Amino acid sequence: MKKNMIVGMAMAMGILTVGALSASAADTDFNMVACADKQAHQQFNHETAGLASALKAKEIELKDLVYTEGAYDYRKANELENEVNELKGKINTAAQKHGIPACSHS
Repeated sequence: MKKNMIVGMAMAMGILTVGALSASAADTDFNMVACADKQAHQQFNHETAGLASALKAKEIELKDLVYTEGAYDYRKANELENEVNELKGKINTAAQKHGIPACSHS
């Protein structure tokens, strides 16, 4: 009985390990194709790090505004949406400057 449990657990761990390794290998291969020039991608990340964190903060602020109980402030929501779109535009401009395809950055 104990041997069967040990064998079953070992097989389950093996299956999980193989699945995780193959998933990470597939993700790495996709990123290598999408971002062939690593230096340009690193420069893009360095240049847009502040913009990306500001974008995330604005998106969170907008979500909080939407899901907060009480009166919905349409003016504030519109301002936040405009700021989010402006930040996305700046990030896309930086991506084009570095030759990074739109599908490989968020």
